[in-house]
Amino acid sequence: MDWLLNILSQASDALGGDIWRPVPRLVIAFSTLAIAVAALSFLWRRRDLPAIYRRVAFSFVLLLLGVAFNYLMAAFPLLAPAVYSRMIEIVAALSALVAVFLIRFVLPELLALPSPRLLERNNRHLKSEIDAHIDTMRQLTDIRSELEEKVRARTRELTATKQRFEAALSGSDIAVFNQDNDLVFTWAYDPRRGLTPEEVVGKTDADLFPADVAPSVSDAKRSVTESGKGTSLNVVVQTDDGASQYLRLSIEPLRDGAGEIIGLTSAVVDMTERHDYETRLSALTSSLAEANARFDLALRGSSIMVFSHDRDLRYNWVYNPAIGLSADAMLGHTDEEFWPDERGFPIIAMKKAAVASGEAQHGEIALSIGGEDRHFQLSIEPILGPDRTVRGLAGVAVDTTEAHQQEAHLRLVMRELTHRSKNLLAVIQAMARQTAARSDDPQTFVTRFSARLRAMAASHDLLVAREWHGAILKDLVNAQLGQAIDPGSDQLVIEGPMLSLRPDAVQNIGLALHELTTNAAKYGALSVPGGKISLNWGIRNGDKLHLRWEETNGPLVQQPEKTGFGVTLLERSVGQALDGTVTLEFMPGGVVCEICIPSSHALV
Repeated sequence: MDWLLNILSQASDALGGDIWRPVPRLVIAFSTLAIAVAALSFLWRRRDLPAIYRRVAFSFVLLLLGVAFNYLMAAFPLLAPAVYSRMIEIVAALSALVAVFLIRFVLPELLALPSPRLLERNNRHLKSEIDAHIDTMRQLTDIRSELEEKVRARTRELTATKQRFEAALSGSDIAVFNQDNDLVFTWAYDPRRGLTPEEVVGKTDADLFPADVAPSVSDAKRSVTESGKGTSLNVVVQTDDGASQYLRLSIEPLRDGAGEIIGLTSAVVDMTERHDYETRLSALTSSLAEANARFDLALRGSSIMVFSHDRDLRYNWVYNPAIGLSADAMLGHTDEEFWPDERGFPIIAMKKAAVASGEAQHGEIALSIGGEDRHFQLSIEPILGPDRTVRGLAGVAVDTTEAHQQEAHLRLVMRELTHRSKNLLAVIQAMARQTAARSDDPQTFVTRFSARLRAMAASHDLLVAREWHGAILKDLVNAQLGQAIDPGSDQLVIEGPMLSLRPDAVQNIGLALHELTTNAAKYGALSVPGGKISLNWGIRNGDKLHLRWEETNGPLVQQPEKTGFGVTLLERSVGQALDGTVTLEFMPGGVVCEICIPSSHALV
């Protein structure tokens, strides 16, 4: 303190006692020094300024420091010798020159700097742009939030889709794979065999398929990547246990957003179980077809109808319908719709009983079909469900109409046979009495009676051959004349149209021809080589059948003194039995017999 006071005292003495005179210099010195320090601080903090600006600023700092020390020396001359003051002035002068030299390079750039008004306008413009950018950033932030929310939603949807995809495929026989254009696997999902993506990704088909299958699979996939068209193929691979595994590959190209093919997607479906099912189904179908063929062959052309009903007794299946019925017309209908009258009551009652009791029903029914009565042997079986309730009916109807008709015909035939047997026995009895009455001894009786029985048997043979519907007249003539002469002999001339006689006419005319033939063979034209017989017949006047027997060139014939059995048989058995007339004449050249009966005894 004493030192400072000493200096101030000396300075005051040097200034002639005016102590306040150096104050302005001190103020300038310290102010300039403060500005220089501030400039140095600015240079230190703004080290990013261009070098030219830093050099100019540093020159001004040196100038300011020189001015500050110069004023400080001038304020207190006693503080430093004059030589130091001059050196400081020289440094300040040099700094000024350097600054002037350097400022010539900086001045154009400084002049190019915008004015404060322009800066203010630019600041306002920048502020508006910044505000716009801030608003844009805010919008971008909102958009980003929306996008992030959409991404999260899509991620959730993708996760859910993936879960559904995996859930759908987890219990299936389907595996899905992605491959690039080099056919290297890039993604895999194989729940069936449990292959993980790490076991598949990076490998090729040659690594996963057997050597005999891999080339065909690779060729198919390569054709998809080259053509851009999907394809599919079936392959069979051998498993480790030696069994065959049937796989179906569906291959589709995989494209990017621009539509360029970047690989392929393939779905592999294990068809082994399906193949086994199809094999068994094919075998069952073949067996069923064979069974149906046998069933159809067994029922084809038969009188057996097979059908089924639903719970409401409507026909839902009909096979081989009975004559007069149509399967298409029966389907969907009930028996009441076909047989609403009392004729349908038995079949309806039988089916309702089967539904009510759950037990099979059997019986014989008669139905009117197409205006004709038909008989059926009916068997009804209930169709039971898993709960043992009746779900419908299955039935078999055997058409027994023909059997009934045959039985009726058989009864008719038996009655007719009984009637004819009685008549035949009566004829035989009468013939036996007449033969016995005109026979002199038993041997003659046996011979004549046997011949007449054979004649009757011949007529009966013709009737039996045509089931008693009648016999052809020419066959009857040949059968009776054939007992005495060959029907093709020159001694016979037989003429007449093709006619059939009813059974009664066959028997009676047969006996008449037998008697005429026997008489001709014993006494008439057939007893000599030159004799001839002419036999002709025909329908006359539309209602009469006329038959004429004429013998010629035989022995001389004389009128018999008494009437024999033959004449009696002709007149009574033929004429009276057939409501006709018989004319018998004994001409010298031979016997002439004309039989005329109603044409109703003939079947034209």
